[in-house]
Amino acid sequence: MRINYKAGRIILPALFILILFFNLSIGSVKIPISQIFNAPNQRVEFLIWHVRFPRVLMGIIAGAALSLVGSIFQTIMKNPLVDPYLIGTSAGAGFGAVLAIYTTVSFNKTISVSVFSFLFSLLASFLTIILAKRKNIIPVTHLILSGVLISTIFSSATILLINLSRKTLTNAYIWLFGSLSGISIDEIYLPLVSLLLLLTISYIKNKELDAIALGEEEAKLLGVETEKIKWLFYLLGSFVISIIVSKTGIIGFVGLIIPHAARILTGSKHRYSLWSSTLLGGIFLSISDTIARTIASPIEIPIGVITSFIGAPLMFILLKTKK
Repeated sequence: MRINYKAGRIILPALFILILFFNLSIGSVKIPISQIFNAPNQRVEFLIWHVRFPRVLMGIIAGAALSLVGSIFQTIMKNPLVDPYLIGTSAGAGFGAVLAIYTTVSFNKTISVSVFSFLFSLLASFLTIILAKRKNIIPVTHLILSGVLISTIFSSATILLINLSRKTLTNAYIWLFGSLSGISIDEIYLPLVSLLLLLTISYIKNKELDAIALGEEEAKLLGVETEKIKWLFYLLGSFVISIIVSKTGIIGFVGLIIPHAARILTGSKHRYSLWSSTLLGGIFLSISDTIARTIASPIEIPIGVITSFIGAPLMFILLKTKK
């Protein structure tokens, strides 16, 4: 099956805009798209701009960031099965969140789940990188093994905390499978800025990423400082993902499958695949969140459950489609 890359590059931006309006209109209260900018009353206006818009926007930002980091990590690690959580970010974030919940419930001390998850996700990422470092080089194999080790330690600690206090089970499990519930507009700014920073830097470095995709030896012959590029994106990618998971919890599959879909639709050149991964990731996660909050309304399903149910068969289709 031959994919028309030019068509994909035109369709994706248009689809992105359509999905944005669609997600704003769908919910327990259906709002016609024509009323989004012309609400008939203050109640509808509040629902659109203070409840749904921050949530939809965060879904787009989170999906875009997860997919973008996944795409970059797959390139610099030369491994199509890499996802943004490889270097311990999710396990550290999970431990930080559960620790905050446990402390609040057990000791009646209010601890910010977002702050703790952010700090521990950064800690886990940096521990992985430091453990994998050999002089000034980070071998990919060492990084993967270090990531598995750090993830195992933090995951075990998380399970221990959950078992110490059964009261934290519901909140902890909801967070560990991701949720965009209760997102306010004030929480959008830092994730958005971090995403734009990563997207800008990665686009500037798109030729270096193209060279690394060919192989590190070939990239070095072309004058690319591969270790500096890898260090840059390991650290920046970890920082961005830490911010995202501190707001949304752990959402799987997005950073694994969407980069593959983006490359199929728009080609493997990073000049196109980076922004297509960003758009497609935002589309995928925002749709998944709309399904999560409407399919069993008024009950809300963790968004990670939806992304897994959609992502697994989608990955199968992509594998069959890709030559």
